[in-house]
Amino acid sequence: MSVSSIMMSSHWGREVRHKYLVQESKVLAVVFPGQNYSAERSLLDYAGKVAAEYGCDLLILEYGYQSARAGFKREELDIVVEECKAALAAVPEYEQLLFISKSMGTVIAGRLAAEMGVQKKTSHLYLTPIAETLPWIQQSRGSVIYGGSDPMFSGQYAAEISGLHNIRVYRIDDANHALEVGSVNESLAVLLVIINFYHEFFRDALQG
Repeated sequence: MSVSSIMMSSHWGREVRHKYLVQESKVLAVVFPGQNYSAERSLLDYAGKVAAEYGCDLLILEYGYQSARAGFKREELDIVVEECKAALAAVPEYEQLLFISKSMGTVIAGRLAAEMGVQKKTSHLYLTPIAETLPWIQQSRGSVIYGGSDPMFSGQYAAEISGLHNIRVYRIDDANHALEVGSVNESLAVLLVIINFYHEFFRDALQG
């Protein structure tokens, strides 16, 4: 496996460093962080590790405002989307794409697949999506994992996607927006369950 960085300029005046791991795969997994949830945190870190175990190449995105340690304004979302498009365009074309996204990243991943015309070859792993993600989920295939106590994704939103044929929906009882529960030990037990869901996602996507 070779590991490199794709350096690109950003609207926020700082270079971003997208991590790119290559093991000569025809499948690229792309990690889209949350607004304040970096790719180094457990949900995304383990998802990337599982992708590598399944032999995928891996592109871990960094947002410009994260690199600049700046605050994020919602009206800047279009800029983030365009910069992520540029990052994906900087790597070779792949036969299959797996988009792993968290929170605000789920909106970016959904938009990117649609706007770049790669939806047909993309499977999504949406982690703790938000209301804005619903239209993108409805035209995607893959899996959604959300917390039963997540104030940003109510049961009403979950009901809107529960009958979709191309999407598996997993609800983690009592989990918050970080898919954590009461105690550290309980949260670690939940994380193990979530990682098993990751394995199901990769098996389904790579067999399909």
